[in-house]
Amino acid sequence: MRNGFFTDCPLTRLSRGFDLFGPLNISEDPALTAQLDQHAAAVRDSISGDGIEVTRRSLAHYLQGFMDGCRERGWDSSSVDYDWETLRVLAICRMAKEYGFVR
Repeated sequence: MRNGFFTDCPLTRLSRGFDLFGPLNISEDPALTAQLDQHAAAVRDSISGDGIEVTRRSLAHYLQGFMDGCRERGWDSSSVDYDWETLRVLAICRMAKEYGFVR
């Protein structure tokens, strides 16, 4: 097993769950790919804007804070379409795979 790879990491659990219905790999829909790229850029900017490198830990902390905010607002992802929050979570999961934090 690769150093730093944790099967109980929130990024791993969420990525596995979202990979069942979300486009974690390059999507055939250019508009959706562009939206995921914009969300990923915003996440990277938010993390690095605090002077922190994007690591498995910093991305997991961002994810936990984001999900806490979603729960506080009462977000429910029962919509058929990709809402803003779902796109952000998909982008985080895709980043985790691209950076090699999850398999």
